[in-house]
Amino acid sequence: MTTGPAVGGGAFQPTLWTVVLRAKDPADPHRRTALNTLCETYWAPVYVYLRHKGRSSEDAKDATQGFFAHFLELKALDRVERGRGRFKNFLLALLEHYLANEHRKANAEKRGGGAVPRSLDFARAETEVRIDPADPRTPEAAFRRSWSMAVLQDAFEKLRREFSAREAEFEAVRIHLFAGAQRPTHAAIAERLGLPLTDVANLLHRSRKRLREIIRSILREAVDSDEDLDGEVAEFFASFE
Repeated sequence: MTTGPAVGGGAFQPTLWTVVLRAKDPADPHRRTALNTLCETYWAPVYVYLRHKGRSSEDAKDATQGFFAHFLELKALDRVERGRGRFKNFLLALLEHYLANEHRKANAEKRGGGAVPRSLDFARAETEVRIDPADPRTPEAAFRRSWSMAVLQDAFEKLRREFSAREAEFEAVRIHLFAGAQRPTHAAIAERLGLPLTDVANLLHRSRKRLREIIRSILREAVDSDEDLDGEVAEFFASFE
């Protein structure tokens, strides 16, 4: 299996903060693309957070769209500076600030706010919402888990591309790594792919290692330092426990 270049040490790469600062600059020719990237990456965790705060589905939809319309107007980016740490935490703070002033902000948007870049798939986000008396998650924990799910889906898509045409191998790896207690055994995978057990064990080991590298590279884009990265990685894995 071709694993691609290792993701590891060396100079800290440009982060999502670079995208944020580009989105903040009205003179940047790539500003709209940067804004769309931010919105499309983070709207689902915002929606899930609002639902776990007790808002109805319709109210949460309106608030999510209102927040990102506000965000796309650059109002929410006025306070952005380098050195803010984890973008996810910064975004949540911005959301709370927006909600505290929601009525005033909503009136401003009605007079002509920014346009959310695409139709948001609220039906998909709703599948992440399980609100019942037995659900111990706080809105903040639900936000983190939704964001982690988006990272995981992105990581699997990147891993899929590295498998190229070997779709059967990728699907077997995906199910094994993602299925938890329901994952198929090595023997079942070997039979399905027509491979020796040792080859299957090696394939799964390499794939698990590569997936972790990809996850770390994605998380690296949303923090400002290696110290923050370590905390973000720990929080990512803790959100699935």
